[in-house]
Amino acid sequence: MNRSYDQHCPAARALDVVGGRWSLLIVRELLLGPRRYTDLVAGLPGIGPNVLAERLRALRDAGILSQAKLPAPAASTVYELTELGAAMRPLVDELTRWGMRLPVTTRPGDTFRISWVLGCLRASFRPEEARGVRETYQFSVSGDVFHLRVDDGVLDIRHGSAPDAVCSMTSDLGTFLAVGARLMDIEDAVARGLARLDGELPAAARVIAILGAHPEATGGRHGIVGAVGATFRPEHARGVRETYEFVVDGLIFHARVDDGTVETDLGPAADAAATLVTDLGTLLQMGAGSLPLEDALSAEVIEVDGDLEAALRMADVFGVVRADRPSPAPDDTAAHTAHV
Repeated sequence: MNRSYDQHCPAARALDVVGGRWSLLIVRELLLGPRRYTDLVAGLPGIGPNVLAERLRALRDAGILSQAKLPAPAASTVYELTELGAAMRPLVDELTRWGMRLPVTTRPGDTFRISWVLGCLRASFRPEEARGVRETYQFSVSGDVFHLRVDDGVLDIRHGSAPDAVCSMTSDLGTFLAVGARLMDIEDAVARGLARLDGELPAAARVIAILGAHPEATGGRHGIVGAVGATFRPEHARGVRETYEFVVDGLIFHARVDDGTVETDLGPAADAAATLVTDLGTLLQMGAGSLPLEDALSAEVIEVDGDLEAALRMADVFGVVRADRPSPAPDDTAAHTAHV
């Protein structure tokens, strides 16, 4: 059933088209390039197939997207934005930029996709830092590959690899968030074995300066919470109901785990079962699986207060390896091998 505000107003007419649930998020996904139906299902967890089909049909009828056939050997049907649909980029970017100013809280049941981070990168773009820059940069983050093309103050972000990239950074999500939030230098991430950098180091420093998070809006510190949340493993948290506190480089925040879900927020927790005190680099090494909990304790690079069994559960829930269980296979840790 078609719904309308029945108002002779451009804003109301726009909301008639894209104001329904999921419509703007479909546009968000397509701003990163053409997507197959299955790609949209994966990028929009929670949407039903009937709802997705109806929204795609309505957006196509409104001239916002179209369908195209990829050439062989793919020969898949994809959805892509029309010129009218692509013109919504500033609107989506501004909405994302506004959302970045809201409190950083992960609610139980929230899901995460790397494409959502890419929207934040586009919203954080600083054209004044990119004048005269004409380069392409590639990233592989926890297995998801994308590239950023900068052309004299203009940015384009797309899924997939780029053969002409001047540099390529490979890391896990926590490290990517920490570097992007300027909480850790790229050189430090490489030196610690948290990232691999192929290509030009000055180019990597340039793209971080161009796209780095807005420290004036967030203090640059909320990225720590995101980096920790990125290591959470729901399958290891079934049946766990307790709160853990983190003190990282003086910033205090906590994570409340409730049977496979987690809610993170800034500030201390009065009911913390265990508190971990460390620096960001050590925390990321532990989350990446390259520093076992026992080794960190024996090297005195972390302190743990509270119940030891709770601390061990915290380590398991947030992906920290323990010395008594095998480390990931070499293929799995390739993203944490450093070379320049």
